[in-house]
Amino acid sequence: MPQPRLLLLTAFSALLFAAACSGEDPSEPVNADEDDTVELIFGEQEVSFTAAHYASMTEEARDVFQDAAPLFTYERENLEKWFIRYYIQMHEYNENWTTEDMLDLARERMRFEKEWRAYAEEYYGVEVSEEMIEEEASYQIELYETNTPASIRGMADGLDMTLEEFFMEFDRDHVARTVIWEELYPVLQEKYAEEEDETVSAAHRYSEEVLYSLENNDSPFPDDPMP
Repeated sequence: MPQPRLLLLTAFSALLFAAACSGEDPSEPVNADEDDTVELIFGEQEVSFTAAHYASMTEEARDVFQDAAPLFTYERENLEKWFIRYYIQMHEYNENWTTEDMLDLARERMRFEKEWRAYAEEYYGVEVSEEMIEEEASYQIELYETNTPASIRGMADGLDMTLEEFFMEFDRDHVARTVIWEELYPVLQEKYAEEEDETVSAAHRYSEEVLYSLENNDSPFPDDPMP
């Protein structure tokens, strides 16, 4: 069983989160190649995915999920969402995962994401409204409607969604994460400003706190000054 990877899984979302974690503006446009190809490098191997590839992978993931979990009802929509993302990641990174591996990864990621958001609210007082999320989604739709990365366009096509539906519905959790991070990052920066190891990012520190909370019955990080 592979270890859960705390990554945002589409090429576009990975870029968004990397920018957010560095404190940069996570909504800067991503330049798409003229042939709408996303190129990923694995050592000496180069793999290119077009929007058509992403659409096909998304459709395949949905079919595999339906066959693997026909009776699963608990948060089924959310589980399927993360299964699709991990299915695509498997192809992007040449992972050798079974269907059960990806289901396990999806379940673990769902659990982590819930705690990630709850911990920000409970221990750092970060709350975001649906209006804030809607505004961010609308901004991203406007930003990418004329220059849409292949990963987004392909996944939207595979889900039979418009670009607006993709951001407002399927990728809404990533949008919410961006909004939460914009509020949380300055607080974490201040909290960890005096640390000697400046190479460890605030995002990594926060992930450690969330994982500790998950492993210790939702207890706060040790020596945490926050209430």
